[in-house]
Amino acid sequence: MKSNQKGFTLIELLAVIVILAIIALIATPIVLNIINKARKSAAADSVYGVMEAMKLAYTESMLETSYALPLVVEFTQDGNTMKQGDPATEIKDANDKNVTLKLSGTAPSSGSLTLKADGEFTATDLKVNTLTCTIGTDKKVSCS
Repeated sequence: MKSNQKGFTLIELLAVIVILAIIALIATPIVLNIINKARKSAAADSVYGVMEAMKLAYTESMLETSYALPLVVEFTQDGNTMKQGDPATEIKDANDKNVTLKLSGTAPSSGSLTLKADGEFTATDLKVNTLTCTIGTDKKVSCS
């Protein structure tokens, strides 16, 4: 008597499940590492954006009036509103004059960023998307 039943045996199904589990165990850390690198890169890019906005604000202000360096931006989070000084898009320079920043991207949620007279930036407890960012002596931003 010949049986014409078609299908997979339990052993074949278990073998496929084991192979898929092994692939998932190998791929998961790789994907999570890629996501983590992307988060760090996005946070660093946001800090670079704020740095460029500060340079641009200072350069534009030189055409109108003489703003003094250093420019210091302190970031705080109040609900969904980011504050850079008061009102939301203005900061104060060393002479207590308002300077408007034109930001694109995610603004830091806390900390401060300072543009000094020699063109160097310093960051203090700068947090972007729960990551703490620092500026090295080579002007590179690193977030962890």
